Amino acid sequence: MKSVTSRILYFVICSLFMMLNAQGNELDLSKRSNLKPSETIHLDSDNVLLIDVRTQKEWDDGHIKGAIHLPLKDFKENLAQIVTDKIQPVVIYCSAGGRAIAAAKYMNNLGYHAVPVIEGGYSQMLSAGLNKSD
Repeated sequence: MKSVTSRILYFVICSLFMMLNAQGNELDLSKRSNLKPSETIHLDSDNVLLIDVRTQKEWDDGHIKGAIHLPLKDFKENLAQIVTDKIQPVVIYCSAGGRAIAAAKYMNNLGYHAVPVIEGGYSQMLSAGLNKSD
């Protein structure tokens, strides 16, 4: 009997997991403070702004395809020109997360909706399979 119950439980758990994964690839960013690098593959690049807050040298050494470069040192001065709508979905990354967190906090303090950062930064995004810009 335990064997049958274990198999049923296993089937239910697997089915639930598959249903959750099949609910669509779009992420609800409104309730997120961070994203795993693998989740960024599912971002709608037509709707979500991906902002890289690394230095110019880091950007020149490589960046994610479709990202917008807004170095943290220029962030406060240029943010309003890049993100004109405070409900525009935005995701921020840097090398490891520290600068992205600072930028996200700044945006949240200005009234922008949830602005998640990507855990682990640029190198983790590449490891997760995101495309590096040519």
